[in-house]
Amino acid sequence: MPDPHQRVAVFDLDGTLVRGDSFASFLRLLLLRRPIRAVISLLSAVILIPLFLISRTRRRAVAGFLWLATIGVPPHRFEALAEEFALTHAAEPRRIAITLDRLRSHQRAGDRVIIVTGCADPLAGAVCRALGLAGVEVIAARLEHSRRAHRVAEGCLGAEKVRRLEQAGVVPPIDYAYSDSAVDLPLLRAAKHPVLVGPAPRTRQRVRAALGTDPAVLPLE
Repeated sequence: MPDPHQRVAVFDLDGTLVRGDSFASFLRLLLLRRPIRAVISLLSAVILIPLFLISRTRRRAVAGFLWLATIGVPPHRFEALAEEFALTHAAEPRRIAITLDRLRSHQRAGDRVIIVTGCADPLAGAVCRALGLAGVEVIAARLEHSRRAHRVAEGCLGAEKVRRLEQAGVVPPIDYAYSDSAVDLPLLRAAKHPVLVGPAPRTRQRVRAALGTDPAVLPLE
């Protein structure tokens, strides 16, 4: 059982520990790896991309791209492709050293370190392993295989991150939360020490306005 007195440090994954959108990059690889799948995906993008740009229809667009990318791909093959992709995606040029160093300092201090990400498993876990993050917990979006393709069974974005942490026994306030995005405002609000990683000026302004204070910032090199 987790120690209720142990400090908790929560990290986002994409843009915080590794550059880029891990799952979007993986889906793009799957969509383009076969010519017929690539052609169908490009034709479908005419409909799906406008849906993705509207917040209320974004999940529908993601579901469409996920179906196109994984139709006919069995779970064991999907997991193998995720492991293979993660080795390249988490290679040295994409790693965010300053935040990885901060994560390891929390581990040395004996803190409970949790990565909470909208990236879906099994990819999220594979990327963390490729980053060499031993001894951390990973809470990610969850997929399930249905009708010969994968679909999102449980999300992990925005307020869902706080809910998923509560399911793991982490009751706010959280000691530390690290993110690069204003999408994680619910998580940053729930933290005693919110930290932004290389934020864009607009992101920093939005977070400052929402929190009523200027959060700590880890600058990207």
